[in-house]
Amino acid sequence: MSTVAGLAALTLGLAGCGGSDSGNGADEAQNSPAASESAPAGTAEGDDQSEDPGEDEAKESTQDSSGKGLSADADLSKESPTISAEDAIRTAEKEVGNGIVHGIELDWDDRDQAWQYEVSILNGNTDHDIEIDAETGKIVEHEQDSTEDEEKAIDLNDPMTFDEALKLAQEKADGKLIGWKLEYDDKVKEFQFDFDKDGEETEVTVDTDTKRVSVDD
Repeated sequence: MSTVAGLAALTLGLAGCGGSDSGNGADEAQNSPAASESAPAGTAEGDDQSEDPGEDEAKESTQDSSGKGLSADADLSKESPTISAEDAIRTAEKEVGNGIVHGIELDWDDRDQAWQYEVSILNGNTDHDIEIDAETGKIVEHEQDSTEDEEKAIDLNDPMTFDEALKLAQEKADGKLIGWKLEYDDKVKEFQFDFDKDGEETEVTVDTDTKRVSVDD
């Protein structure tokens, strides 16, 4: 009987030890380097996913600053920036005050990586050149110079509209329209269109009064 009791006690003791080892093993598994590394790995994956939208937002921000919806290689005969030429002139006039608007130009600015208008206004003996972002409408730069030149006001619709002048210009040159201007120059009001075809640029000038078209390769 004493032998049987001893064996029973020994069996219970071994069972208790086995249960204790099992519990410690679970605790050690939770605190092991593999376990602690797996949690950060999951967090890292989450961080990567959360960074992607941020990268997309940064790209969208870059697109906004360089012309949303109007790429650097846009064809201005088919596409227009958010801000119209009329809007740009109004912004420039508000900046300068009274004056004669004698020129407006639209082209791509390599420095700012954006489509920009340049509006020229003569106020007294001061000539103002105001550069305006063609997508945001914000003034980028305002330069002033003293001058003795006499200027006359241009009109985007009289005596010739942009579309009428462009049609005449396209009879003399084809390709993508990469820039244009309307200005009073040497006593003549004229549109100037810059076309690009396969890397070859052609400048076409249209006299708004006589409708005379000249080409400068």
